[in-house]
Amino acid sequence: MGGTALILVGAILTSMLQFYFADGYPAQGIVRSRWWWEIVLNIQILAVAFMWFCYVDRVADATGVRKRVMRLQMYFGLAVVLVPLWMALLSAYLNWFVVRPPIEIIDLFMCGLLGVWGLIALLPRLMILNSKSSQYQGVTLLSLLKPRAWYLLTPLYVLIAIWVVWAIADNIIHYQYTPLLLYIQAAVPYFERGLGRRTVAAG
Repeated sequence: MGGTALILVGAILTSMLQFYFADGYPAQGIVRSRWWWEIVLNIQILAVAFMWFCYVDRVADATGVRKRVMRLQMYFGLAVVLVPLWMALLSAYLNWFVVRPPIEIIDLFMCGLLGVWGLIALLPRLMILNSKSSQYQGVTLLSLLKPRAWYLLTPLYVLIAIWVVWAIADNIIHYQYTPLLLYIQAAVPYFERGLGRRTVAAG
């Protein structure tokens, strides 16, 4: 459920960027239409519900540092699936639905996504390293960050390739698909645990 929620939100953000980069901003009417935001908000509700139910029982059943890590991951998960809502509120406040924001704002948005993604990956592992639980004795930050297999980072590799190729070609496709691929990468641990292969950070 958590992985599905992230992919749904990544698709919403990518569609928003596609509207932004449409020639002459002809999609402005769509992003200001009621039917579009009804769809987005319904998907938001579904994504929040998925993320909540992904964690609520696990948080309740966990103890000690694992409970704190699970709770932090739940809060992060709920925050990142609500990014389209935060963007809508910010756009309404800054009148971006009428006057398109400059590309520098999109660059800042991309940097923010990367920063949040790194923070989500790092903070729970730092909590584990700082814990005195015997369960995690001898665990290092490198072992916590190291993926179990190279293919688990496939979305990130694809994103890097797209940025290199299309940045050289002076195109904007790399902007449009960054949110989707970042959210897919964030969803990978959820699907991995769903298939029965738990990571140390998840307990």
